[in-house]
Amino acid sequence: MNEERRLRYLRAKPIALAALDLAETEREHYVAANCGDDETLCNEVRWMLEAAEATVGSTSLPRLAVVPKVVGTTISAAGSSGYRILHRLGEGGGGVVYLAERALGEGTPDELRQRVAIKFLHTGGISGREPLRRFAEERRILATLNHPNIAHLIDGGTTSDGHSFLALEYVQGERIDRWCERQGLPLRERVVLFLKVCAAVHYAHQHLVIHRDLKPGNILVTDEGEPKLLDFGIARLLDHVGGVAATQTQTDMRSLTLAYASPEQLRGRPLGTGADVWSLGVVLYQLVCGARPFGDGDEVSPVSLSQAIDTGKLLPPSRRLRKSGATSLRREVPADIDAIVMKALRRDPCERYAGVDALAADLQRYLAARPVRARHGAAWYRTRLFLRRHAVGASAAVLVLALLGSFAMQRMQQLHRLELERDKTAAIAGFLQNLFENADPTHAHGSQVTVRDVLDRGAATLMSRHNVAAPVRVSLLLSMGRAYNQLGLGGQAIPLLQEARRLQASYDAGVLERGRVLAALGRAYSTVINLSAAIPLDREAMTLLAQAHGDHADEILRVRINLLYNELGGSAGTAESIARGARQVLAVLDARSSPDRELHLQAEAVLAMAQGSLSDDAGAIASARNALAEAQHLYVKDDPTLVYYRFVLALVSMRQDPAGSVQLFRRAIADYDRQVGSVGPGMSGLLTYFGVALTRLGSLPDARDALERSAKLTRSFAHESPDFQLYTLTELAKVYMEMGRGADAVALLQPQLPQLDARARTGLAWARDNRASALVVLGEAALARGEAASAMRSFSAAQVQMGAQGPQEMPDEWGRMLAGLGEVALLDRHPGQAAQWLVQLTDFNRVSKAAPTDPRALDATLLDAKLRQATSGTAQVAAVAESTSGTSLRGGRCHRQEVMQPLPGRSLVPADSAVDSSSVPCHDPVLVVAEKASGGTGAKH
Repeated sequence: MNEERRLRYLRAKPIALAALDLAETEREHYVAANCGDDETLCNEVRWMLEAAEATVGSTSLPRLAVVPKVVGTTISAAGSSGYRILHRLGEGGGGVVYLAERALGEGTPDELRQRVAIKFLHTGGISGREPLRRFAEERRILATLNHPNIAHLIDGGTTSDGHSFLALEYVQGERIDRWCERQGLPLRERVVLFLKVCAAVHYAHQHLVIHRDLKPGNILVTDEGEPKLLDFGIARLLDHVGGVAATQTQTDMRSLTLAYASPEQLRGRPLGTGADVWSLGVVLYQLVCGARPFGDGDEVSPVSLSQAIDTGKLLPPSRRLRKSGATSLRREVPADIDAIVMKALRRDPCERYAGVDALAADLQRYLAARPVRARHGAAWYRTRLFLRRHAVGASAAVLVLALLGSFAMQRMQQLHRLELERDKTAAIAGFLQNLFENADPTHAHGSQVTVRDVLDRGAATLMSRHNVAAPVRVSLLLSMGRAYNQLGLGGQAIPLLQEARRLQASYDAGVLERGRVLAALGRAYSTVINLSAAIPLDREAMTLLAQAHGDHADEILRVRINLLYNELGGSAGTAESIARGARQVLAVLDARSSPDRELHLQAEAVLAMAQGSLSDDAGAIASARNALAEAQHLYVKDDPTLVYYRFVLALVSMRQDPAGSVQLFRRAIADYDRQVGSVGPGMSGLLTYFGVALTRLGSLPDARDALERSAKLTRSFAHESPDFQLYTLTELAKVYMEMGRGADAVALLQPQLPQLDARARTGLAWARDNRASALVVLGEAALARGEAASAMRSFSAAQVQMGAQGPQEMPDEWGRMLAGLGEVALLDRHPGQAAQWLVQLTDFNRVSKAAPTDPRALDATLLDAKLRQATSGTAQVAAVAESTSGTSLRGGRCHRQEVMQPLPGRSLVPADSAVDSSSVPCHDPVLVVAEKASGGTGAKH
């Protein structure tokens, strides 16, 4: 048969089969309707119909009908009890089925009524002996089958009027697909139910019977959940030798259900057990995804359905489920089930399962989480199934292995940490031994070696050694950085600690180690007076130390003290809040039975500086003295740490004990020079504040020398602490102005104006103060030159700069600015404006409680004298005017006092601002401790 003939045959066969079920008068109309204009197809169908009629013999006999009026009657066969017909159950291609009942032991105490299904022969228009032969064969087949999942034969025979019947087990149930859906059965339980069906079919095959019409309608599930296989009406016996049934007739083909028929059934070929395997595959397909593999719908024509079964594309159940969007099924089809179904539905019977038992065995493997034969999975597939089968044991084994692995890992980590700490200790000990051996005067060729020299040699050696493990190098770098910090040499510590941070990124450094390096780096920036860089480092270090395991309360307190110190100098917090924070730290330490005395004195030093910023001189001096006394008990006589506590006491003593403050500064500078060295931010900080103290005392040459020396030192670390350098230069310019060297003051500050402006724009209080002070000095220098316009620009800019902070933040600069504006008005011949500035200066001195010896009071007196000269011209005022002609108010403090000496004791300004010039000494002891004054050196860390 060529391909065209084969396709035409496949299209014609279903039409012919359907037409055979119709009366002869209806067949032609049906054929014409289904073949359309295809005359060749019509001829093919008519030929099949003629062949079928010829096969079964003469068609002259009339159609055999079912027994008329059978309901309510009683039928019986020879030697059997009578069956009373109750009602009709259904009709198929091979017969009509009724529900009947018979009484066993009727009239006795043991009477039992049994319900059965009575099946009468239905020829479907076929005459002759063939229907009777098939009916008899069905009875013979059922008589050989005795399985709990097969509806068994009870009785059979011929009624008194000649109608053949079979009495079968009555199964009260629901077709398997609908029962599964109604019960909402999960996939696993559907497979278990289907396996019982497979067992029944396999039993039939063992008895050489193939069903040939397996479909959900022939598989009912009872209320107890047991499946029952029905309707062996077109079953056939297998040949004992070949395992193949005899060639079926067209009549048999007409009785089967097309949607579940195998390809070989449609082609009319001999059948084996593979036909039932195919039908079971279709049923399983429908159970797992809710649809048939071919033509899932009543509207599909027999022709289309036959073509789909024979040559159509077959989708796996999982893809059919997704494609149909059947989300209501709420299930997924696993790959194993896909593989099993697709193997059962191979079109070539030789490629299917060899038997129903092989199909059932693969389903059992799926349920047992074993590799199925239909799927050739990789090693991971088999391993995954093994783990699923032994989930409890595998979980326990995994848990045990995880615990053992965790224990082993922890043990290895502990050993690694111990080895690392041992290596660190040995490396540090060896390094320090070598370091101090080289510090011996014998090795140093008899020269005097300072601590600074030892550290410098050690740092150079450490930075050049790259053959040391990173964690060990970090420990050494941290130790060296802390040692530099102890001496106030943060500039030398910063590169070491930055290298430590870089190395920490190359291994898994813990939060404790990272926090310690950050704390040391923040301390280093404090010593170079770069407080804006130190503050965020301190805060991050506190966070890391708080996260570290163990008790690190003291380390956190040490960083907190340093943060308070930095915030005081960097104006990141108010003096009140910083003093409150220092008291809180002291309270925590005092509550301990044995507090850390070093932390205690560090906190007390910060409290002293905060009190000085609040003008609480008595409290500041008391706190500073307590800290110094405690430090002298804690440290040896020549410990460099004592320098810091002497500096704190000197700083807060400037107002009340200027002479003692200067002596403390002198000793601190000498000790630092001897113990640490004469260079670096620490020495520069001491010299700058020493120069400020000397300026307040009127020792201008000594102040100039100290500030000029400090200005030279700041060049080496100006990039790290620009605000401190600008502060030092501004203080030096003030001294130049006091000494009458206005040109030198301008030459010093004028090149710094761009940087002063840039730093002020950062918003840092210290940077804003520096710019305001420099503008006031430049205004005074312009006045000394008689340049009123230039002086006005400088004083006005300074007023704007200080206005954002308020006059109380910079009282000395504010007073000098008001006096300068008054003198500018006099120089421009505006005495009325000058008088207004004088009133503002006088009011400010009264509100700020300026002492009679305060420079602001002297400035007010001189401005008043010049104003009187300009307005009254009296002889006494003229004398003042003559003495001060062409001289600014800042021509020198002692110069101003000499000018005031000829004046009588009576006031030239309002009474509350009067100054008794005879009581004004040449040395003014007043010092305002600003917040930035805390930035000179720092607490020990």
